[in-house]
Amino acid sequence: MLHVSTKVGQGAVVIELSGRFDFHVMEHFISALAHVEMTHLPRHVIFDLSQVNFMDSMAIGRMVTTCQRLKKASIRCTLTGQRGEVDTNLQAIKMETMVPTVRTVEDALALPPWRPPLERNSNA
Repeated sequence: MLHVSTKVGQGAVVIELSGRFDFHVMEHFISALAHVEMTHLPRHVIFDLSQVNFMDSMAIGRMVTTCQRLKKASIRCTLTGQRGEVDTNLQAIKMETMVPTVRTVEDALALPPWRPPLERNSNA
């Protein structure tokens, strides 16, 4: 079972995930994220994985596509707190090359200002 809670402050929304993040809880994750986006209109979303004890490939894929979608919407996305088997698996696939990853929520909040990527000119 995946538990999702949110904290708002310092210009960011921290989404704290705990438990098992797998295919069976995907709709819960998507629903919770949609609620956060509609309610808080965040400029920075921080996913705190410090209490996640398992992530399957579906959850990892969803995290990558979610962060890519947020980036296209000019919303910064950062992963924090991964540990144990979750950290080992994310390092094995080089997650940090796809999604910005830092050790703690405090590190994510201290990141320098972010500028969203510019749209590419389709005529270039």
